[in-house]
Amino acid sequence: MRPYSGRGISTEQILQTGSVLLRGFIADRVQRSEVPDTTGVPELGAAEQLQVNPSTKRLCECLRKIGDELDGNMELQRMIEQVHGNPPKEVFLQVATEMFADGNFNWGRVVALFYFACKLVLKALWSHVPQMIRTIIDWTMEYLRDHVVQWIRDQGGWEGLLSYFGTPTWQTVGVFLAGVLTATVAIWRYS
Repeated sequence: MRPYSGRGISTEQILQTGSVLLRGFIADRVQRSEVPDTTGVPELGAAEQLQVNPSTKRLCECLRKIGDELDGNMELQRMIEQVHGNPPKEVFLQVATEMFADGNFNWGRVVALFYFACKLVLKALWSHVPQMIRTIIDWTMEYLRDHVVQWIRDQGGWEGLLSYFGTPTWQTVGVFLAGVLTATVAIWRYS
């Protein structure tokens, strides 16, 4: 991949911000869940520290709101529950690949990928397999790097998420739900 696009956003910048957003999203959801003590899990520490940049903080808030909406989707929750708590990398990659299989990328699918990773982290914590957390984060970032980073760059970087979800319209909601539906089907198919 080219290190810079015409917009001046490097792959490294997109991946760094993506990592901060993913870790912050997971840490926030874990903190708000009823998971037992996670003090010995460094991947979940200091989520607030990750959000020092005001722009990143706004992105994290946006992800939090979308995550809250996904938490209320009972069909999605049922499908995620069917995925084994300690899936092999192949299962994760099959689900991720299926989310984007039609070649149509959108923010809904990107957020659904984060949500899926987060749910796998929660399952790992409940199953007392915290060493899987770093692995799941690495799988997610690897998939973003190999398959999604160019699309994020074409949207102007992660800031595109804010403009996309900042003021929900029926079109935005529809595209987002299409991403969630794709994720649901993929999760169900590979569980």
